[in-house]
Amino acid sequence: MTKTADIVIIGGGITGCSLAYNLALHGATNVTLLEKSGIGSGGTSRSCAILRTHYSIEYNLLHAAASLNFFKNFEEILGVDAGFHQTGYLILGPEQHKEQMETVFSLQQANGIDTSTLTPEEALSIHPMLNLSDIPVIGYDSMSGYCDPMLATNGYAKRASELGVTISSETEVATITNNNGLYTIHTNNESIETPSVAVIAGPWSNLLLRDLGIELPYVVTKHKVLNIDFHQQYDPSWPIVKDLTTPTKLYFRPTPESQMIIGTGDHGEDTNNLDNTFKDNVDENHIDNIKSHLGRLMPKLSISDNIRSWTGPYDIPPDWNPMVGNVEGHEGLYVAVGFSGHGFKLAPSIGENLALTMLDQTPSLTIQPYSPQRFTTNELLAGAYGIGSIS
Repeated sequence: MTKTADIVIIGGGITGCSLAYNLALHGATNVTLLEKSGIGSGGTSRSCAILRTHYSIEYNLLHAAASLNFFKNFEEILGVDAGFHQTGYLILGPEQHKEQMETVFSLQQANGIDTSTLTPEEALSIHPMLNLSDIPVIGYDSMSGYCDPMLATNGYAKRASELGVTISSETEVATITNNNGLYTIHTNNESIETPSVAVIAGPWSNLLLRDLGIELPYVVTKHKVLNIDFHQQYDPSWPIVKDLTTPTKLYFRPTPESQMIIGTGDHGEDTNNLDNTFKDNVDENHIDNIKSHLGRLMPKLSISDNIRSWTGPYDIPPDWNPMVGNVEGHEGLYVAVGFSGHGFKLAPSIGENLALTMLDQTPSLTIQPYSPQRFTTNELLAGAYGIGSIS
């Protein structure tokens, strides 16, 4: 059976659901979103859902700031609680990053973000367990926090559905074909013809694009996350911490249950087995390394034996920044992929401005610098800290 749609979105993660909502909000009709499993079940389900604005690339900063503001007002806008917690964000930097960090703070301040450098004494008043004796520069953004990734994604999906978007979960796309400018989406139980399709399937995107002769420049890596208990309470009001002095650029945040979620901002382990990425266990060596670092950074906290772990995928382009917009030479075909761990932070703004672009309306923030074509024109996005997840 063949159906028709004005726009088809493939991928029901936070960005796909944000796009669906924004398309409907700005006047699109007959929009269908397809998700091969459950809404938010891909990379979004493994997200630490940290919301921070500390980016050295101005486009990232602006989209992150707009997205943070949306998350703070999520319930008021969408009528759904996304579990937002404003904790603040401490960034610990090495001496060689001091000048760049201060430049970023000035840029944040110019865009209405409450950020500054702190003395160790000031930082300890916010997070009293940290050992900052060897930290050359400390920054703080009071506005950052985190959300519940599944509450937020399902909140977007619910509101999009109320606005008329057809959301089909458990619907796997097998192939996409193009005949005279009309795309046919072949799923496990039907086909859908559409003049406009957005592929937002994270690391699975190239698998969907291959029958169109398209291969976007990204690699897929596996990232490891721990959920740690302590013998004493880890205060839920303590800030998120990003430690740029570590080789793996560790970050951690509190949970409402007085635990800690901790991950890394490095390249991760290359993988070609996407589905197994979600099933892999975290090795004991990684856990020991994390425990050792926490022991140095917070010597007064004693880690319990209750440590849970999971792994999830990053899709990483050469410059670690997303590819968003039309695919050159393929009218009506759009992508949003390659977020390299940025995705949750940017989803509200990227979804809104990609929707406006697809509807030939004026974006509130440009997405042009994220064009997938930048790798053929050598217009890569370079961050002040070099390539990586903090760019």
